[in-house]
Amino acid sequence: MTTPSIPSKKHSLGTWIRWLILPLLLGAATVVLISRTDNQEVEIAIAVTFNNLADDLLLMDAPRQSVRLLVSGTPSVFETIDPKETACRLDLSGLGEGTHTISVRPADVGLPRGVSLLALLTPSLTIRLETVFQKTVGVVAVLEGNPAPGFAVATVTLKPDRIVLKGTATLLAGIDTVKTRPINLEDASESFKKEVPLNLPEAIAVDPPLRIAVAEVEVKERIITRVLENIPVSGKGTFTNHQIHPDVITLTVSGPEAIVKFGPRWSASVRNAFP
Repeated sequence: MTTPSIPSKKHSLGTWIRWLILPLLLGAATVVLISRTDNQEVEIAIAVTFNNLADDLLLMDAPRQSVRLLVSGTPSVFETIDPKETACRLDLSGLGEGTHTISVRPADVGLPRGVSLLALLTPSLTIRLETVFQKTVGVVAVLEGNPAPGFAVATVTLKPDRIVLKGTATLLAGIDTVKTRPINLEDASESFKKEVPLNLPEAIAVDPPLRIAVAEVEVKERIITRVLENIPVSGKGTFTNHQIHPDVITLTVSGPEAIVKFGPRWSASVRNAFP
């Protein structure tokens, strides 16, 4: 008859440790879960968009406008929140030129699902509307850098070459042309086309509204004219008892710079015209 073995003290101690640690782990997991599902109050700032602005008015300092809110939500919601889902939209219908104070209402605020509005910390906004003026100006290309040796810029064409600016009288005062951002020509040896931004303050609106121009840059070999003096004249072929007058001449040559300016040593020769 086999007598059942008695569990070792080491095995019993391990079992007790597991039974003691398991409730602690479960409790810690429960605390973490509760902390991630409990609502928290957070203060946030969201951008403001303005609707129904009259066509003949311009909203000043609009990019800096925002409202602060006190909202409630779970930490997991705030971790995944998309700024595009939050907005405060204010209606400017019926407003004319001047300074206006606009009340912010809960209905103006859009929040993502899972986030609740508790309080409006910015109850109102002050805006300034000014009359829009229009001005048609030319677009000028700005070039930087040097083409490859022997090459030069033949023409630069911009599309559009004229644009309509919209802004206040103060903003448009003194603006007769609009320059592009620099177009890099460094080591260019062939023509190219590229889009280049306009160098223009954001406060000034543009028509067309893309704020870019398409630059077509034509790069060609540089053609130069050079006067060559004292070019020696020599005979070529079979000559007997001959003399060449004059023995030096002056030449005017025209062609690609790489050949005319940096070509081989210039000389002239007379061929034998007799058998």
